[in-house]
Amino acid sequence: MKKIIYILGIVGLIGGGCHTSKNIQKSVTAKPEINQSPVNLKKPVDSVTILKEQLSTLLHTPANFTTFYGKAKADFNSPQASGNVTVYIRMLKDSLIWISITGPLNIEGARVLITQDSLKIINKLEGSVQLSSIAHLQQITRLPFTFSDFQNIIIGKPTVPDVAQLNYEFKKDSIKINAADVLIKYFFSFTKNNLHLGQSRLQSAMGSTEIDANIFYNGYHLVDAINFSAERDIAVQGTSPMNLQLDFKEYNFNQPQTFPFTISKNYSIKYD
Repeated sequence: MKKIIYILGIVGLIGGGCHTSKNIQKSVTAKPEINQSPVNLKKPVDSVTILKEQLSTLLHTPANFTTFYGKAKADFNSPQASGNVTVYIRMLKDSLIWISITGPLNIEGARVLITQDSLKIINKLEGSVQLSSIAHLQQITRLPFTFSDFQNIIIGKPTVPDVAQLNYEFKKDSIKINAADVLIKYFFSFTKNNLHLGQSRLQSAMGSTEIDANIFYNGYHLVDAINFSAERDIAVQGTSPMNLQLDFKEYNFNQPQTFPFTISKNYSIKYD
């Protein structure tokens, strides 16, 4: 079950794929001039600059939502474990991340509750509870992220540190962006026509193989002004390799959610 919980961490924390596209329009109105040349030259629209502004806004603007709910079928394969489960994710923005994993016969195996500074895991198959800090979650996922970073990854909002320099590469049908901080290198690929996130990659900036996750996003649907990717393929390489396919069957934003998390008095408690 511990291996499945590790898979759960990957499912919940790098499985998102949605963003809101914002259209930026500019207009130029020529003012009448006296004693000037009758030919008024209009400055051409710089489409590259506009796209850069749109993508920079997308990367650095906080996501506009209050709650999130998702139910996904997950097929995973790794040297430690393989199989298929159903994953439920509920989130209250900036406060709570709630995850439940259900196996065959609709039997819930684990439930996870993440707050700004804590991680709680109920292992129902073993009758135990693990209580730890957010630092332990960083160890599980091998990502040195804060709660806000995990939140953005779940909903699929691509973000990079504000101080990171964005490097753009314009292709015929796509736009690629890369950036880096001290620990992580970020790679994103967006479709050029609607700025849908098609691929993202997180890689160690230190030359190690501990962080190397490649995520592909497909099956976009517009939900409450948010473009949500319902089909995702995830390939994690390095020290803990894994392949994962996610197929979201249900998802919504800004609907009332509950976060049940009752710990049985008969369960043993572990601290990390």
